[in-house]
Amino acid sequence: MLTRLYIDNFRCFVNFEYKPARRQLIFGSNGAGKSSFLDALWLLQQVVWTGNPFDDFSLLSQRTRWLNQPQQVWDLEAVLGGARYVYRLVIEPSGELQRARVYSETLDFDGKPIFEFTSGKVHFYDDQFERKVAYDLDSHRSGLATIPSGRDTQRLSRFKLWIGGLFCFRLNPFAMGSRAEREDPYPKVDLSNFAARYRNLSQAEPEHDAALFDSLRACWDGFGFLQLQSAGENVRLLTADFGGSTRLYFGELSDRQRCLTCLYAILHFVLAKGYTVILDEPDNFVSLREIQPWLMAVTDTVEEAKGQILIISHHPEILNQWAPDVGVRFVREGVGPVRVVGFRGDPASPLTPSELVARGWERE
Repeated sequence: MLTRLYIDNFRCFVNFEYKPARRQLIFGSNGAGKSSFLDALWLLQQVVWTGNPFDDFSLLSQRTRWLNQPQQVWDLEAVLGGARYVYRLVIEPSGELQRARVYSETLDFDGKPIFEFTSGKVHFYDDQFERKVAYDLDSHRSGLATIPSGRDTQRLSRFKLWIGGLFCFRLNPFAMGSRAEREDPYPKVDLSNFAARYRNLSQAEPEHDAALFDSLRACWDGFGFLQLQSAGENVRLLTADFGGSTRLYFGELSDRQRCLTCLYAILHFVLAKGYTVILDEPDNFVSLREIQPWLMAVTDTVEEAKGQILIISHHPEILNQWAPDVGVRFVREGVGPVRVVGFRGDPASPLTPSELVARGWERE
């Protein structure tokens, strides 16, 4: 699980440090950096996992405006299988075109180096901490992304698989359609490719379908199952069966129904498998009555030591259930940097946590 994140010189993050719990609610006023936090993690995950050039992510243009500092820093810690991994990426501008390049990129395992990328040269180490290979590499992309899996580099491979499973979501039901022209192995942030992603999951992990369908049956009267119908060569259309002759294309479902389908799919196909999930405003299209059972199911899953979830939300029900125990607030003064403070509600207060937050009294 993710245990620490340090960010410097990215948007509103300057010397920013955050140590998340296994289950956490992040709240705060508009403009406090909550959505930028998800973007920062997603960009780091994409840089390391895809290996695409930094130019694809416009990192330098997202440096903190009020700083006169060329370098950007991401420092991430994770505990995997009882071992502590520390990954650090420092990038800087280079050349007349000011392209982003690696100044340094390192990964340590319990305090010992297992990967280094500096001055255009990659070094990585085997599981006995002996230097394995050194090679030159273009500094305009992550070196860690180029490390191949091997029997004697399982520690490196474990971290790469973990960061590949660092899932960031900001659901947008307006972008979700029914058409799946292929099996997408990776979800998009807005899950606009949900049909194609589900096509992949239903083929690779059909055992999770039953749990997903049971959850959706508890939400909607008459719901039966999801199904992919053939619609030409290599094309499938995702449908929802409601019994009898009632069958709707996924794109015909309401925004609420599409979001609930995605939320329960995240629960059963992602969180229950032990991955780390960051969700930005999952409740935007879901009613109070419907978000509560999903929250309870998420809590049960995480308490069974399956996965980690960080939810960004202002929803009263989520605040009331999670803020007292696992709530943190992102705070900014004016256009200054973000800092993290714990929820400071009064257990003896007759007001609910959401009422305290609404009135600004949880700060006192």
